[in-house]
Amino acid sequence: MIFSLLVAAGCSAQAPAVRGAGSLDDLRAAIDDGADCAQLFAIFDGIDEQGAEFSTAQGELINVGCYTRTSERNDAELSSLAPDSPWLGVPGREVTPSSDCTSASVAAANESDAERAEPLIAATLDACVSVDEWMSALALHPGVMGMSEGYNPQLLDLQSVCYSYVESAVCQDALARDIAVGP
Repeated sequence: MIFSLLVAAGCSAQAPAVRGAGSLDDLRAAIDDGADCAQLFAIFDGIDEQGAEFSTAQGELINVGCYTRTSERNDAELSSLAPDSPWLGVPGREVTPSSDCTSASVAAANESDAERAEPLIAATLDACVSVDEWMSALALHPGVMGMSEGYNPQLLDLQSVCYSYVESAVCQDALARDIAVGP
């Protein structure tokens, strides 16, 4: 599925932690200090998988482009594409999603089966009528794209959905605004 992005622990050797290990605060401090993905995963490894911080820590890794230990951070590059935007790499502004957009987003976010989620995700692209509305809804309901609380929507989300649903209202708005999406 094009919407299944998972944070993998990776196979490479662990790099030493930047500021200790084991807490979301340590991870955020290391991100702020510019640690690379291997160093961030070394800290992430110390966070309890059953703890309240775990899913937020996953979102923090994804926010900076650390999908695996060997990934390269891309947060600075994405931020430079749209420096005044609340989302990584997507120019725009936060808006309050309509009730139709919110309902479609909640339905998609609540579906954990990827095959059943696909048409629900597609439905959000017409229930939300613009990039700003869809990205705002995604920020409120990151489960739409299989992400957890704390995730900051980014260009890859929009590109992923618009690759398959270029004719949708959201993707047509993205194309009209010259946002790099679609096949």
